[in-house]
Amino acid sequence: MLPSDNRCAAIRAAQTIVDPRVRHFHDPKKRAGKIIARSLGEPDYVAWDIYLFYPVGSTWDTLPSVPSHWAHQVSEHWADHFHYGDDLANELRKIARQLMAQYE
Repeated sequence: MLPSDNRCAAIRAAQTIVDPRVRHFHDPKKRAGKIIARSLGEPDYVAWDIYLFYPVGSTWDTLPSVPSHWAHQVSEHWADHFHYGDDLANELRKIARQLMAQYE
């Protein structure tokens, strides 16, 4: 979504989170962002810089599942759940605590 977004930048960024549950990929045609926005009820937009949380057992078949929680840091008018900076970090912690509490 930025001019500096390219394959090399994606490879470097993927090194910041190394976890077998996380999938990294470079998508210059924005296919993932378009289909994720569609799953959130916004077929005319592209989702990016977004954090999606899915229930255990969720699968993506022809379309992504609808996330149970989500947050993003792009202030586009179509998307609620907007958080930025420390507010974003706090919101992500809050979501993680809520989800982890389900398994305690």
